Amino acid sequence: MSRRKLKNFEDFNRALKNKYGLGEGKAYKPWLRVQDVKSNGVRSQILGLKTGRVHHTLSSIETEFFYLAEHSESVIDIREQFPLLPINLSIKIAEALGIDHPVHPETKTPIIITTDFLLTRVIDDNIIFEAVSVKPEDESDEVRVLEKLEIERVWWSLLGIKFYYFVGNHLTQVQSSNINWATHPLRSDESSFADSKIDLATSLLTTGTHFIRDICNLFVSKMDIQHENALNMLRSLIGLKKIDVDLSSPLESENFINILSVHIARKGLASGDC
Repeated sequence: MSRRKLKNFEDFNRALKNKYGLGEGKAYKPWLRVQDVKSNGVRSQILGLKTGRVHHTLSSIETEFFYLAEHSESVIDIREQFPLLPINLSIKIAEALGIDHPVHPETKTPIIITTDFLLTRVIDDNIIFEAVSVKPEDESDEVRVLEKLEIERVWWSLLGIKFYYFVGNHLTQVQSSNINWATHPLRSDESSFADSKIDLATSLLTTGTHFIRDICNLFVSKMDIQHENALNMLRSLIGLKKIDVDLSSPLESENFINILSVHIARKGLASGDC
């Protein structure tokens, strides 16, 4: 896809007409895509396991947060690069705060401010929304960054939506990397396992610390699968949350894995089994 120009109000209206920044779930189109932004950061396009669409992250820390958010049981939708519309509201907020509203460097036209992530969560059977801005810790005290964050915070506060600021740390980096490693087979066509195979593999596992090699050998001997697929099976079980594992150390380079819990599918009761 070609890069879109977002320099003036005509460009903004064209983007809205094409449904950018609108929709939810698989139908959502982020206001900014990786090809729309000049950046020295690591940009990524990631197939969402929950949404079934490609998500656009514009920095390594956005990618880090995405994996953490998607792995959360309560998160059912993730909308990245979410636009604060209408723009008149963010302009009024900036004026009230005495802050210069962001403008395009060439046209000096006020631009659409975006929040990095808008999460949809289910908590206690209630659907709630949470807005999250992510920035590296070394940028978190820059005056201009803080000013933009304040505009975002007030904008979301007026809608009654909680706004958070994520900077990450070493532990979240390791956890996110582990989730990426575990879910990679699910996001690619490297291997695809039938539900019956997934259930069988799950039933073979127990809690505790195990050598990864031993688990792979178990899968090979009990499931009639090739050894090169055994590790992908283990990764898939983690990605599908059939097993919960300790994510605090880098799994890709470890020889062992600590399985905290195993979720074996329950078979329905046959009629009369009461």
